[in-house]
Amino acid sequence: MINVLHVLDIAGVPSILSHFHNKYGYGHSDIIFHKKNNFSYNISTFYGGKSFRKYRDLIKYAILKSKHYDIIHIHGAETLVPVFKLTRKKIVLHYHGSDINQKERSLNKKRIFCRSLADLIVYNGKNMEKNIITFRSVPKKFLPNPIDTEHFHPRKDTRSNNLIFISNNLDKEKTMKSIETFDKIEIIDLDNQQILYSCMPDYLSKFETYVDIKIMPWGDTLSDLSTTALQALSCGCNVYHNGFFLKIFPTEHDPINSIKQLNSFYREFLV
Repeated sequence: MINVLHVLDIAGVPSILSHFHNKYGYGHSDIIFHKKNNFSYNISTFYGGKSFRKYRDLIKYAILKSKHYDIIHIHGAETLVPVFKLTRKKIVLHYHGSDINQKERSLNKKRIFCRSLADLIVYNGKNMEKNIITFRSVPKKFLPNPIDTEHFHPRKDTRSNNLIFISNNLDKEKTMKSIETFDKIEIIDLDNQQILYSCMPDYLSKFETYVDIKIMPWGDTLSDLSTTALQALSCGCNVYHNGFFLKIFPTEHDPINSIKQLNSFYREFLV
């Protein structure tokens, strides 16, 4: 049995990992997160956990409670790794996308030093590893994002039209240009309109196709399926991605598989 404290919540992935770690009996897991009015906070509150308005209070709490855990699993914020090394606990650093794909973060000397102190680095994009630069050899493991398939499942039989989500995380102009060939497409700008995580399965289930085109501000088009695309597949939608229409939910994103894989990573360095 392994006890894990997840620090910070990026796109709700840590909340799902923590939830299913407990559900499938791998030990005890908790999550603490910074209270923000954004989509991640919306997911964090759905699964529970402890929120903090002040970042320093979150760090102070985590250090004080670290004695109850075997592993401190930090999400995105590599600058926290040296702080939590003081607890003498095993430290996992987990990257989720722009927290490592941007060159100014990947090549930053301070961040390279901090991430190099981790005992294990986990990443969720197949092409991310090349960006995870360290000054010493640190084990690096790929882990597909889990999707809560108990929450995301088909809710409606009748579907129509297409859907895309955009936000300031993307190059909006190029992304909008790339969808000009789609008819009857509903565009949701997440900077102006949020859909509650609890309502997402019902909302996604209304559409025939989710258009998964993510052009980033630095010019890259994301090659991996987005979390929303995976949620849409789990809800029975088609997904347009990299020029193809997909219909089948990839089983590696089933939480039972993700958690089993993550716990095998944990056990490797706890022995």
